[in-house]
Amino acid sequence: MADVKGDFTTGSQVVGKAGSAYSVAFNPFIGSAIKHAEGTVNAAATNNYSLAGSLDLIASGAKGFLSDISSSLVAVQAITFDIGNYTDRIEAEDMINVNRDIALRGLSILRVKNVQDFLSGL
Repeated sequence: MADVKGDFTTGSQVVGKAGSAYSVAFNPFIGSAIKHAEGTVNAAATNNYSLAGSLDLIASGAKGFLSDISSSLVAVQAITFDIGNYTDRIEAEDMINVNRDIALRGLSILRVKNVQDFLSGL
């Protein structure tokens, strides 16, 4: 898979979070899944970090934070796409739970006004 790049996450980050049992059958969908996840992040932050130049205004650590959230959202989709590749259902569910928790925690933090100001450089 050529590394699919979104505005602040990449396909390789998603594959890393989905683990070694990642199904390459998900590859055709990874680009649109990244766009949808980044849209969710933008909506939660009530700011469009996907606009040209927006990411240049925030610190690299903040970019990593946005990437962590969106890549976790997509990793959940990738794992559930073909759960049969994992050793057993419990392994897949554990990976889903970890990624879901990362995403939910990040989305919750994004909703805080002070965090939005920090990310916007105010």
